[in-house]
Amino acid sequence: MTVYMMQQIHANAWDKRREQFILKEVCRGRRALQILAAEHRTAHVAETQFTDTTDALLHNEDILFSQTSWDGQSSIRHSRLPDSVDVLPQTQVSSAFAELLQTLTEPLSHLPQDNPVAVLLESSSSLPDAQVRDLWQQAWLESDLTPPMAFIPGHGLMAVDHWLDYRIQDKSVLLVIALQIAPRQPDNTAEVVTGLLLGNRLTQKTLPPIALLHRPELSRPDPVALQEKVEQAIDWVPLRTTALQHLWLAGISGTSEGYQCAIVAQGNPPLASVDPAIGIHNINEFLGNPGRAAPWLAIAAAAQAISRTPAPHMIISGEQDSESVWITVVSPLASHKENTA
Repeated sequence: MTVYMMQQIHANAWDKRREQFILKEVCRGRRALQILAAEHRTAHVAETQFTDTTDALLHNEDILFSQTSWDGQSSIRHSRLPDSVDVLPQTQVSSAFAELLQTLTEPLSHLPQDNPVAVLLESSSSLPDAQVRDLWQQAWLESDLTPPMAFIPGHGLMAVDHWLDYRIQDKSVLLVIALQIAPRQPDNTAEVVTGLLLGNRLTQKTLPPIALLHRPELSRPDPVALQEKVEQAIDWVPLRTTALQHLWLAGISGTSEGYQCAIVAQGNPPLASVDPAIGIHNINEFLGNPGRAAPWLAIAAAAQAISRTPAPHMIISGEQDSESVWITVVSPLASHKENTA
């Protein structure tokens, strides 16, 4: 009896430790970032200023047609920003940064002057990355914004996943700047500029969020694997399997394995609840491939749509130089509080 009781105590202690570990990992997985501001500019606008093009994106307004590219090639099927004709790429990038900072000055100005701003800069351009970074720093200095700014390493939604793991209690806000201007191979591409201001729910109490960006999941191009990741992505929110109303496909070639897997997933819950007539938005089809800006454009559009009509959106986006895809959810503000795990 004594031996049995000792074994039982040991087993109970192991079960309790395992339960605590699972709970901690679930809470860690369900971390999310506040979306404090979301701006985007595409060829849907006729003027140079940042204006709300969310309706055009939600209605899949097709502006992908053959035209002369930035480097003078004729009959290239792509979409161009309205002020890109006869403008040098470096001038266009500088103007885009200046205009984007004008729209972001208002939320950034409400932050404490010593509140750090971490910048993730993503660029698909014929300009070298170092030159694009220099142009951003120049625009930041000319904007007279006072918060200290520093670049962070990484790219795409991997940077969000890393931030949720290691910087969830950081006082810094995360500013994502993504653009594709004058791409090296313009065929079937889209010129876009996107800005997202993200904050930690544990530390950011100054600005009111408009939506939440949840933990992304990376899937290999396999139907079973992608279905599992889609289900995991909605579980991180968490959502009912019938809750999704919009699906964004961004930066995924129609001939890729990842795209075929995404099509298969649309026939299964939770994506089966999305109305294909009005709820599916394949950015590559009506705008062109936004390159590295693809996931950020979809997230910004989803956040702006949620600010009008609260409903969860899922984004499936391509991974650069890979057949794999990322899956994430943008949701209206949740009632539950952030866990410190």
